[in-house]
Amino acid sequence: MTMSTGLRKSGSGLLRLLPFFVLVAAWMVAVALSPAERILGGVVRWVYAHASLTQIALLFFLAAGILAIFYLLGVKRVHRWMEVTGWMALGLWLFGFLLSTIPARLSWGVWVDFGEPRTQMTLRILAVGAIFLLLTRWVESPSFTAMAQLIFSAAALYLNRSTALIRHPGNAIATATSASIPRAYAFIFLFALLASVYLTYYLVTQTETGDRWKES
Repeated sequence: MTMSTGLRKSGSGLLRLLPFFVLVAAWMVAVALSPAERILGGVVRWVYAHASLTQIALLFFLAAGILAIFYLLGVKRVHRWMEVTGWMALGLWLFGFLLSTIPARLSWGVWVDFGEPRTQMTLRILAVGAIFLLLTRWVESPSFTAMAQLIFSAAALYLNRSTALIRHPGNAIATATSASIPRAYAFIFLFALLASVYLTYYLVTQTETGDRWKES
């Protein structure tokens, strides 16, 4: 592959990322324009951003687990989708956690409340996820990756479902008295979901395109 061909490939890759950046910008605008809440005021916008990424991470954990089942049943072509979806789930979980530190600081006076069960659960999932990534890179077995992804996804979903709340609020969006809050959050969630799905598609297809370039 020549240098000019490589530059064309790089430029094409950046152009293909344009929809992702547009969707991220739309997500940020939707967060900024969302209504304040009676108790938290404008701080709640950080909660909307955190919640959208965390909920989408859980959807991606579920999708990665389902794809792992398909791979273990013999549908080998889903391997790359399973792998990238799992990476995306963990990345979204991490960014959701980082965003949660801002409203925690503004509301509770601490960046990370280690006494909160959901904080402990979040950190455990991140720690186990890091170990999972290291192990799968070391073993380099698609079947092992699929089995590990299935177990990890199931554990993450179970822990999220079963962990108790102390100071962490419940579903304030679903119980909001103002109809404008769920509507605004729906747009925030939608833009974040579309951006995440598109980035997953880009990473999968970019890798496949890169492999074809190497072969040629």
